[in-house]
Amino acid sequence: MSSAATLTFDAAISRIGTGWFHYKLVALCGWANASDAIEMLGISFIITTLAECDLDLTEARKGMVTAGLFIGMMLGGWLWGSLADKLGRKYTLILALLFNSLFGFSSSLATSYHSFLFFRIMSGLGVGGSIPIVFTYTTEFLPTKQRGLYLSIVAAFWMVGTILVAGMAWGIIGAHECSHANMPSSILLRCEEWDNSGCGYFATSTGGRLPAWRLFVGLCSLPSLLAAVSIAFLPESPKWLATVGRIRQAERILERIAKANSSSRRGYSAVHDDDAKFSLSSTDTHEATPPQHHQPQPSSSSPSPSSSSSPASPLALSISEERTQRHTMPWPMRILSSVRNVFESTARLFRGPSLRPTLVLGGIWFFLSMGFYGLTLWLPNYFQHGAIDASTSVYKVSFWVALANIPGNAFAFWGVDWLGRRKTLLISMLASAASVFSILKIHSTAGTTAFSCVFSGVSVAGWNALNILSAELYTTRQRGAAFGLLAATGRIGAIVGNMAFGAMSASSPTLPLMLTGAALAFGACMSLLVPETRNISIE
Repeated sequence: MSSAATLTFDAAISRIGTGWFHYKLVALCGWANASDAIEMLGISFIITTLAECDLDLTEARKGMVTAGLFIGMMLGGWLWGSLADKLGRKYTLILALLFNSLFGFSSSLATSYHSFLFFRIMSGLGVGGSIPIVFTYTTEFLPTKQRGLYLSIVAAFWMVGTILVAGMAWGIIGAHECSHANMPSSILLRCEEWDNSGCGYFATSTGGRLPAWRLFVGLCSLPSLLAAVSIAFLPESPKWLATVGRIRQAERILERIAKANSSSRRGYSAVHDDDAKFSLSSTDTHEATPPQHHQPQPSSSSPSPSSSSSPASPLALSISEERTQRHTMPWPMRILSSVRNVFESTARLFRGPSLRPTLVLGGIWFFLSMGFYGLTLWLPNYFQHGAIDASTSVYKVSFWVALANIPGNAFAFWGVDWLGRRKTLLISMLASAASVFSILKIHSTAGTTAFSCVFSGVSVAGWNALNILSAELYTTRQRGAAFGLLAATGRIGAIVGNMAFGAMSASSPTLPLMLTGAALAFGACMSLLVPETRNISIE
């Protein structure tokens, strides 16, 4: 076998192509995204009805629980995203998922409002961290031409999570309406009303009583645990390794990916024998500058004159020295060093060429989150207070609304590559705003349900495009911190939306809908300022 040619990272990853490894990567990272949806959206079902049975949740306390989750997500996105740039994508993602699972399960055991609120905030820290890292991590394995499609698939798993959580709520929490749910008894559990309080319980075979909402919350924490265990079997991002100067590790991972992809194809090898080993150019360790967006810059497959045996770049040396110093520090100093790095990473996003995309994308995240989460988390409450007739199950309607994500995701698969990320985002947000204003004119159960489904379906395409843009507009050294900061900005929008919805719904059920439509329309206008990233190589 001849010696391996020296390639840039993008040239190497493009030559490898996609195959079995990428299918596994997308499935596992997609499941991590779905687990976050389950943990996050599940709160709308437990606050609506059953949590007040055991925890004395007043309307004000319900609002605090929802706000607490988003406060945790806001801090989590900012902290974990910055740490992913310093410590690596894989293990930071695993820790965030475990954090989510541990405190999500703990909240099912809470015995008071204050302990429940604490556990939901801590669970939010995990959810807020894992969402941006999932897209950052996946992006760095993908060739330029396939990046839009594969990231859209990862984003589509959010729909899987919404369908699962709505189905679980319908089957578990909705089962307290035994006559309506018609749930059969099982060996361990049977549905019953306890003391005619209207709160759902399951009676165990040992004579115990298990509140339905506790079972639901406990089950919602398991997908994150499964995702963390599964991702442990994936490698670290080779793009991140190359950027921080760990060239040889990155080369070995690329070789593993090449072999995995070759074995997945019949009669054709994804890499030729001469390409089975990769030697990355040391230029991949240079401090990257934000990508130029005035024109596409596809990856070049031409060999670079540099070699992995070349002297390490100044960046690689500084990272090595920083790592050595950190390991010799006492624990309090290590923590302070990490906190300082988080603030420094954030500050870099507001300087130079990074300033404009940070401000524009941050605004879009804010308004889309304000409208989407404000309405999505408020819809079950809207349904319960007369938007649908009493004979229709809130959980059944929520399940159908979740299923409406399917056509929206199908549009995103096509749109992000054929129309571009920016146009897909613009069309989605405008259509979402129009659907919300349409709900105001509907006064029947069927009509309200139909337009809620339309809103869910068209808005999901915008989320997919926004997630892809947020991952592609920044360099490897900034990507984790940038995505985390943008996600945190979105959580602030969600908090504002939920607080505004709670205040407005007391006086008029239509005011929150008008706020949602206005926020989405304003965000759509801001999307015109976003540069297009289709077919642009990431740095």
